[in-house]
Amino acid sequence: MDAAALAALWATVAGPVGELARLPPPAPPEAVFSEAAAGRVGRMSLPGKGVGAWGLLPVPRELAWLAMTDDRLADDVESLTEVRLRGAWTQPKLIYQRLDLPWPFADRHWVLDVANTTVLAQQTGVWERAWTQDADALASVREKTDVALFDASETLPHNRGNWLLVPVDSGHTLAIYQVWTDLGGSIPPAAVEAWVRASLSDLYADLAAHAAAVRARYGPGCDAQIGPDGKIIACHG
Repeated sequence: MDAAALAALWATVAGPVGELARLPPPAPPEAVFSEAAAGRVGRMSLPGKGVGAWGLLPVPRELAWLAMTDDRLADDVESLTEVRLRGAWTQPKLIYQRLDLPWPFADRHWVLDVANTTVLAQQTGVWERAWTQDADALASVREKTDVALFDASETLPHNRGNWLLVPVDSGHTLAIYQVWTDLGGSIPPAAVEAWVRASLSDLYADLAAHAAAVRARYGPGCDAQIGPDGKIIACHG
């Protein structure tokens, strides 16, 4: 699919997404569609010092959803510790995460409240997974993880974002990623933004690779999951 076709596809859902999504993206520049059509990740700055990315995943929407919501996804990130507090796989979740930062920086930790946007999925076919930070839940995690590392970590000032999955055809999905985060302390926000931007290509590549692992275990007799539209995602035959 070329850039013009991607832009036309987005135009068909942009209005409803703007009304129904938890975090609707601003109108993207033409360059993001050109980058996505060329197999790269298009990047854009977002109001409030956020970063947005637009890219094509070589998998159908349902498999992309299973991969990005998978409880095992964090296992692939060496520097990230994750403790699931509520929910599983495609369900809404409450998740504790701790990021191991290199010396002399203290590790950062936080709790995310992750939600699906049912009305958007049902009315448009665009699937959204969004998260906001739940500062009140952080204290309850102390005894559920390494206490010494928990006590030595600094709380992330803020972290929110979303994925939007737009079906392109039976084998491709336009995936839009948005994030607003701040590591706080002595780490400048500009450095955080540069780090996020630099990591986006790997983020998309890793998600596509993880989708292959998910497909392999989501076969006959799988633990069938539910999409944000409330319908069961059929096991692969």
